[in-house]
Amino acid sequence: MIINTDAIVLHRMKYKNTGLIARIFTKDEGKISIIVNGASKQKGNMFGVIEPPNIIKLNYYQKRIGSLQICKEASFISNNLNIKKDILKLSSALAIVEITDKTLHDNDINMDIYHLMDNMLGILNNENINPTLILSYFLLHIIYNLGFMPESNQNENINMPINQKIQSILLKLDQSQINELYQLNNNDIKWINIIDFLENYIMEHLKLTQKFKTLNMVRNIAHG
Repeated sequence: MIINTDAIVLHRMKYKNTGLIARIFTKDEGKISIIVNGASKQKGNMFGVIEPPNIIKLNYYQKRIGSLQICKEASFISNNLNIKKDILKLSSALAIVEITDKTLHDNDINMDIYHLMDNMLGILNNENINPTLILSYFLLHIIYNLGFMPESNQNENINMPINQKIQSILLKLDQSQINELYQLNNNDIKWINIIDFLENYIMEHLKLTQKFKTLNMVRNIAHG
């Protein structure tokens, strides 16, 4: 059976001499792993197409759930070229895909998170809004969609009190629509502090032991 779906590339690695293996978050089938045999030999430079954080149109041969799926063809929906020209935008985009990769289970379909990613990558690519603001919005709303939103003072299951300033900013983020984010695009808010809080919140809730590598990149770049 051939599946045709929109998808976002999360991770890839070379396989043998000319192939690659990638994790892909598909709109219709959730997170899957695919193999592209002879990627470097295929017309259209498949290595360039199947690369984070590209948004692609993917056709693949569906095997049983949990298997390595076989790519038939892939093409760009968006290569997010403007993101790749700016190191802070790129590191923020890679953080979005790494966090999605490490918090979603294989084959769990989640249209809300797919659309959230698609929107955040689109804003990073097309708008002049602080990338750390976009990343903060993404972190808060992926937490919401995963079902463990921070409470107003302290989550009963997690020993992580929220100070008043962070609480106020989280409330603004929560109440803002995507098309209203420009209203928060100012230098008065230290978005890195919000990112730190939300990363720790995710790690505590999901019992993760290692911080996200790409968020360390974001911190290093943002601090100059």
